[in-house]
Amino acid sequence: MARHARNEILYDGCFAHVYSRAMGKQFVFRKDKDFEFFKLLVIQSKRKGRYRIHHYCLMNSHFHLAVSIPHLNSFSSALKELKQRYATYVLKAYDWQGPIWWGRFKSRLIEDESYLHALGLYIEGNPILAGMVQNAEDWLHSSARHYLLGEKDPLIDPYELPQAEKSQEILKTFDLMEGSVIGSELFKIHLEDLSP
Repeated sequence: MARHARNEILYDGCFAHVYSRAMGKQFVFRKDKDFEFFKLLVIQSKRKGRYRIHHYCLMNSHFHLAVSIPHLNSFSSALKELKQRYATYVLKAYDWQGPIWWGRFKSRLIEDESYLHALGLYIEGNPILAGMVQNAEDWLHSSARHYLLGEKDPLIDPYELPQAEKSQEILKTFDLMEGSVIGSELFKIHLEDLSP
């Protein structure tokens, strides 16, 4: 499926995976205080943009959010402002020269809660894949601790979790980082039929 503009693929009321990377994969989150400041900005952004976060992972050079978006325009504005505010912080804190983010945030449409949960497991597993921790819950800057240890996390908005077996099956058979849609083949065909 060809890549669509954000306002063509996402819509009011959808689930989405949004992520953004630093220029040259440089570390924009270097110290615990950086992660904590970004989390504070995310909480403020959620209020302003009126979106909900179901899963997240903050890595040193990028971040992932799995969200539901009641109002796409408000969400897009809030995410843009979030990145700008954090960039201002990094420029000052680390005497950074030039842009910190590699363009606008990227986004992908998610079909339903099953694919949302599978994606959540994938992004919470990023620190394991990067060799930073052995278990997802060992990374302090993701939603894994909320789901696996029951820790309260002000970034997380609950949703009805599907059966774990279904999410695990999706993880085994589906490349969650490929394309602009995270969903079944039928869902993708339906979206192509709706395209102008």
